[in-house]
Amino acid sequence: MTAGRLLAALVATIVAAAVAVGGARADGDPASDYLIAQQVFFPYDAKVPRESQQRLLAAVRSANEQGFRIRVALIWSDYDLGSVTALWKQPRRYARFLGAELAYSYKGRLLVVMPNGLGFNQPGRDPSAAYALLRRVRVTPTPGGLADAGTEAVRRLAAAAGITVSTVGSGPAPSSRTTRDRAVLAAAALAALLLGAGLRLAVRRRAARAGR
Repeated sequence: MTAGRLLAALVATIVAAAVAVGGARADGDPASDYLIAQQVFFPYDAKVPRESQQRLLAAVRSANEQGFRIRVALIWSDYDLGSVTALWKQPRRYARFLGAELAYSYKGRLLVVMPNGLGFNQPGRDPSAAYALLRRVRVTPTPGGLADAGTEAVRRLAAAAGITVSTVGSGPAPSSRTTRDRAVLAAAALAALLLGAGLRLAVRRRAARAGR
């Protein structure tokens, strides 16, 4: 394979990877991928106010640091469900589904917040007691309202276990959308570097041939 063809193949591979990263949110169940490593999934298509993000992230972080393992998924629309849109506005069913999706990497408490209510899952545990606590949490159907309901739900669930969580902390971690965009930019930057290296190699080879 010539240098030019090899370079073209490399660039095509990197571009395909970038497209795959950008399109990943449309496939499968985005929250199940994101919550493998992160504690909170924020919606793709809704802007949650920074203050609400901070309070929720701080509450979840505080709970986990005190041994109360919990992760939270905020689902603003069916778009955030990827290919499982049939579970839109069914927070309890989605919580069970998401818990099963995460089972190989995470088996702790899982809270789902949708505009019409809350869902809870903890493998091997009856959720009745948790739902009794969550009945008192009202969800305001706005992006900020979802986050605030999540914060209150985490606070109530942890308090029932004798744990007081803090809602004060550092700024919000990058959202799933920000992380995705950075991955795309990184792939594009790598493609540009390879393209530049390939062009330099081609120029050197031409110069070498001309000097023979």
